[in-house]
Amino acid sequence: MNKKLISTDFFPNFEDDDYLLIKKILKNKNSWQEGRELEILEYELKKFFPKGEIFLFTTERGALEYFLKFYLKKTKHKKVATQAFTCFVIPKSIINAGGIPIYIDISEGYLNFTQKELEKVFKNNQDISVIILQNTFGVPNDLNKILGFLKDKNCLIIENLAHSFGAKFNSYYLGNFGDIALISFGRSKVISSIFGGVLIINDKQLAEEFKNYYKELDYPSKSFIIKCLIYALNMGHLRNNFTIYGKYLMYLIRKLNLAVLEISTKEKNGLTENYSIKKLPNSFAIIALNQLKKIFKFSDHRKKISKIYIKEGLIPYGEVYNEAEYYYLRLPLTNVKPQKLIDSLKKYNIYLGNWYNSALAPLTRRLDRFGYYYGMCPNAEKLALSIYNLPTNILTTPDDAYLIVELIKKWN
Repeated sequence: MNKKLISTDFFPNFEDDDYLLIKKILKNKNSWQEGRELEILEYELKKFFPKGEIFLFTTERGALEYFLKFYLKKTKHKKVATQAFTCFVIPKSIINAGGIPIYIDISEGYLNFTQKELEKVFKNNQDISVIILQNTFGVPNDLNKILGFLKDKNCLIIENLAHSFGAKFNSYYLGNFGDIALISFGRSKVISSIFGGVLIINDKQLAEEFKNYYKELDYPSKSFIIKCLIYALNMGHLRNNFTIYGKYLMYLIRKLNLAVLEISTKEKNGLTENYSIKKLPNSFAIIALNQLKKIFKFSDHRKKISKIYIKEGLIPYGEVYNEAEYYYLRLPLTNVKPQKLIDSLKKYNIYLGNWYNSALAPLTRRLDRFGYYYGMCPNAEKLALSIYNLPTNILTTPDDAYLIVELIKKWN
């Protein structure tokens, strides 16, 4: 059996140079929390968002929660609209910040909501103060129609770029259309720094008000940083040695509490980890800068791998717009039995993705804790039953892609 792991997850953006960098960081404890790379990262991000003020966090969800706590104090209206067919950390952040999540269904045949679904929500919720645009799997929303509709609605627009950093609409980078933008540097996102989040505020007055609020934050502990760095190194080793020995070692790492999961059990219960709402430590900024240098290489590779799948007849789910310049963070497909297909490929060390296996993934029950009840968004619920995703990341080679195609066709 092939001992290499082919996956949408497990640090899919990390190459040899990233692991060498982590080893160097571990040797220089003076750069773990504060350092010049934080300023350099802000400077480099300004090239994408020239009008925005940059604020760096340890997680994107922490950035969203912290910002909403600040913003919702300034308005009497607490409703924050976000699409279903998303990760539960979005409504969790809204609720923990004192907001009320209002769910927008995705439109049938699309990965995001359209103006049609947006209009339905606003008919019953005239007092929405914030709306979040998702850009699922890297595919932009129909910004021309959505922004036109929202023009006179007097609500703050947040562009979530967790899947779409570097994508464009009408030749402009996403993140420059709304009032706020969010980026995730999570390990399975566009670029990675193990943990990391960016808040971009395009409104100068709002950014100035937020600066003092942001100054109250501290950095995560050195012990947390070390644990993350070591875990990343271990995962790099296991990706290339995913044999029975490697799988057992992964189990042991988790059993001994040496793993640092992307989303913890505590968070699934609606709570916030103490490291989540912190400033980005310099050690993670060093990794982010190295990955940022490779963002266009990564996106070109994702396009290349996606073209192989499509050429071989695996057509991605969802309509797209002519104005969009995008890549697939993961290629979304549908099947009547997606989980059985996913499980069948595991024996080849191929781990396909299941974003999003519910309206608020990865939760499949007790969605009511986050203000969601079954039947609220039928299109999202229906798609969640059939969706699965193929890897497009830099560690997925053309040969890997052809192998995945062959196995899926045999299974079907």
